[in-house]
Amino acid sequence: MLAAIALHFVAGSVAGLIFTIRMLLVLIAIVLAEGVTATMALGLTAGLSSLGGLVALQIGYLGGICLRSVLERAGIAQPSVRPHHSR
Repeated sequence: MLAAIALHFVAGSVAGLIFTIRMLLVLIAIVLAEGVTATMALGLTAGLSSLGGLVALQIGYLGGICLRSVLERAGIAQPSVRPHHSR
């Protein structure tokens, strides 16, 4: 179980470094489906413990965003390109 939480944390960190919030939403949907599957296959205890993976994913994403900000300010990483729409 601890390995699964660590993998979810790493996946969240990588997604935070590279992708926007849309990717986080996709990852959350995948982890929720994983939790529902674990609950149906292994019981309620496994389903509740899979919530740790969901929390680890979100904390990892937040950490990845913070790391990207630090790298951009240090000049190591390029700021992400975001189109600006005029009204």
